[in-house]
Amino acid sequence: MSDPLPWPDTLPADMPSCYARSALMVSRSLVRAYNAALREVGLPITQVSLLVAIRRHPTATLTSLAEGLALERTTLLRNMRQLETTGFVEPAPSRGRARHYRVTEAGEAALARAYPAWVRMQRTLQEALGPDGETTLAALRHLRQVAGALAAATDPSADEDTP
Repeated sequence: MSDPLPWPDTLPADMPSCYARSALMVSRSLVRAYNAALREVGLPITQVSLLVAIRRHPTATLTSLAEGLALERTTLLRNMRQLETTGFVEPAPSRGRARHYRVTEAGEAALARAYPAWVRMQRTLQEALGPDGETTLAALRHLRQVAGALAAATDPSADEDTP
């Protein structure tokens, strides 16, 4: 194994083009924008996304939900507890040790309230991005696949990130 490179005394000129830094900044900005749009409903985008994932994949295990949403399992469990406390999800009957959840009537009502605000934010972003919107989404999907594959190849304990 070769010696690691020492951290330079000055930041490299290409540091602002770091993929991880750029993705984090975009992610934080998008989360803030969606959360602002959803504030009137009282649901953050993370909870909306999780409720939608549970609705779309009612037989999904917590592990497969975490993988599909690119979440650490502990983060998913924390979010599930919040949704369970608010009465938006409940454990679903299942066989074996795997836990499954389903969206409750209260969760469905919360999603129904959130949907118009989500649609407005989607349209606002689509208009702001213009014709580049679909290309941007495709590039983000590709970046997620490549980064997931690199993480799996360099860290065998990393969760595989497959949508």
